[in-house]
Amino acid sequence: MDVKNLDSVSREKQKAILNNVIFRCMIENHMTLENLDEACEVIREIYRKNAILTSSLRE
Repeated sequence: MDVKNLDSVSREKQKAILNNVIFRCMIENHMTLENLDEACEVIREIYRKNAILTSSLRE
């Protein structure tokens, strides 16, 4: 098995884990797709800010 294939398998496993956690949380808390969209935007913004901070610290 080559590295590219291993990376693909790893990403699929990570995706499945995240999907299960999100799905369980949404069901348990009676959330909608709108809630999911809003949460995704918050997470994207956190990742952007973290990337900016990390890159500025390296300089």
